[in-house]
Amino acid sequence: MLKTIVAKEFLANLLTFRFSMGFLVCLLLVVANSYVLTQDYGDRLESYQTAVREHEQEMAKIKRYSELSGDHKPKANRKPKLLSIFNQGMDKRLGNTVAASNGTVPMKAEEHGPANPYMIIFHSIDLALVFQVVLSLLALLFAYDAVSGEREDGTLRLMLSNAVPRDIVLIGKYLGAMACLLLPLAVSLVAGLLVIQFSPQVSLSSADWARIGLILLTSFLYLSCFYLLGLFLSSRTRRATTTLMFAMFLWVFFALIFPSATVFLVDKFAPIRSEEIATSAMSELWKEFDKKSEEFLKKRGLNYPIEMYSPFDMAKPTSSGVGVNSDDFSWGETVSASGFRNEEGVKFAQEFYGFKGRLAVQYADKVWSIYKKYLDENPIRQAKLALNISRISPAAAYYNATAILSETDLESFQRFMAQARKYRDGVVQYLTDKQAFSSRQWFADDKGVADISDLPKFREQREEIKSNLKRAGVDILILVILNFIFFLGGYASFLRYDVR
Repeated sequence: MLKTIVAKEFLANLLTFRFSMGFLVCLLLVVANSYVLTQDYGDRLESYQTAVREHEQEMAKIKRYSELSGDHKPKANRKPKLLSIFNQGMDKRLGNTVAASNGTVPMKAEEHGPANPYMIIFHSIDLALVFQVVLSLLALLFAYDAVSGEREDGTLRLMLSNAVPRDIVLIGKYLGAMACLLLPLAVSLVAGLLVIQFSPQVSLSSADWARIGLILLTSFLYLSCFYLLGLFLSSRTRRATTTLMFAMFLWVFFALIFPSATVFLVDKFAPIRSEEIATSAMSELWKEFDKKSEEFLKKRGLNYPIEMYSPFDMAKPTSSGVGVNSDDFSWGETVSASGFRNEEGVKFAQEFYGFKGRLAVQYADKVWSIYKKYLDENPIRQAKLALNISRISPAAAYYNATAILSETDLESFQRFMAQARKYRDGVVQYLTDKQAFSSRQWFADDKGVADISDLPKFREQREEIKSNLKRAGVDILILVILNFIFFLGGYASFLRYDVR
């Protein structure tokens, strides 16, 4: 009997106009967006490769170690995430390149390469959003008349007159409808993957395929959630039109209004404190850094700053220069000198820049600790608060789960920044081990250029899929719990439902 009910529900939904339209709209949107987003991924990948290549060329031209502190700081470039085609998340919003040096701790990421102006209209349209909006609506349209509609037609009374257990009827309806919903989901996904695979720049690894499989499973749970919600509503009303009215209201609320309203409410009642206090404290630290540099020279009889290159006065260079680039977030200095007439003075310059280079490391760390506290207590706290509240909506939980599986969520970006800061530590350790801060090659190449052939290169470590799934597990669990709650509600209501 269960097979009969499943087959009946499957065919009843498959042959409807709503299924045809939902299937067609979903397929067209997925194919179109797959093509556009694949092309965009290719452009971003090319920009990333160009940025890495140009950076390597810059590094090859370095003659003095101080250039690593000023004009040509080592950089950490973030490769675009391939699965951003499925869920863009934060992949294009928070930057993808940061500088790292003794006076610079990576705090903010910048963009490399020009942005595509035509991509603005596709800013938030990805495959996850298509499934989130179109298929959830189709699931509700399948469910709204599953009980109340059949009661009005008289078919439900006829079915139950054959002594079929009500739980079998309910399970049969659920399995038949979900089998029908799986068709547009699976076919659209396969069509999108075929479009993606045509791109020569796309190469899906085994880990990517595993993540895509998990995205498909999460999508199924999400659609199941909305179908069971519609089934519950249909078991609580006596007319299909009444069910449809409530179903549309809840769909608009959960899928469209609530996720956006959460951001607005959190911004209204838990606003971000101005960055000004943090930047002011950071600025004071760099003033303190300059003061300590000045004190170092004063103790040795120089009234700093007479000139920017006063540490070279005793060395009597034929030419010299100091280029300083600093702001509240970082400090950098490129020093150059040549043709010294007093070698004893060179030793003093080495001592000074050795002191200043190591001091910059300490103050950059202090500046980062201030800004980290600001980030943790303001924008990151606000973003996490909005995320946690929005999880009440199955749409928000679904989108966040797919963002995590696509490695485009906020925490994936924070992971990149943490790796960039670790890379900076490696660069500092490299310079320390080579005693670069106090070497002649810090500011001059008259006795040989600085050798940085063994300078560490940044390589982003991808998150293991096990860790990825563990983080997404919270949102997946929320979807499972909502499925369970809606099923119990629908089951309890259907057992007492009056078919007359």
